[in-house]
Amino acid sequence: MSLRFAILGSLTSAPSSGYDLARQFSLGLGWFWSASHSQIYPELKRLEEAGLIDGSLTTVGEKLEKRVYSITEKGLDELLSWVTDRPHYRPNRDPERLQLIFSDLASVDAIRRHLRAHRDHFIQRRDRVRPVREAITEGEHERVQKRLQGKSPRQRELTILLREFAYDGDVERAELEIAWAQRALRALDEYERRYGDDAESTVDTTSSR
Repeated sequence: MSLRFAILGSLTSAPSSGYDLARQFSLGLGWFWSASHSQIYPELKRLEEAGLIDGSLTTVGEKLEKRVYSITEKGLDELLSWVTDRPHYRPNRDPERLQLIFSDLASVDAIRRHLRAHRDHFIQRRDRVRPVREAITEGEHERVQKRLQGKSPRQRELTILLREFAYDGDVERAELEIAWAQRALRALDEYERRYGDDAESTVDTTSSR
């Protein structure tokens, strides 16, 4: 359902083709809601059929045509209703933590690889999000600059502030996961020092868990 609102929200910055929207998901919105071309184009069709967006053909170059979409008043009303509602959260599903809980079946080395991979994933995520955040603050983010056009200084400040909050939250979440993985790795090292060769886990299918 959030893909619908991600598209509607993006169209409030500027009219866009399906390609433009897919590019936005790969560059910015994808940090918060990922979507592929195969998901975006059918959703655009549904939104147009529902009267939430309008699509029109535009010629690019000499012959190439592309369909460009704009949000309608009805679409804007639905988007505003959604953004002013209470926050929406997904059901709690965390495959990484679930893997970890049952890693007592594995070796200490396998657990260590798991924790290192988790740490490295969030290091990469943090290091990729930071430049986006900096580009927004420094006025170098193309899509945000389009959104700021025609806004008052007060509106411009709020637009930038909310995006800084969102990206800062993602960076801080990554930092928490990195710190958590580092603590877990230190605890695992201490466990191995205390038990030595006996620290290696073995599968016991008869024990209760």
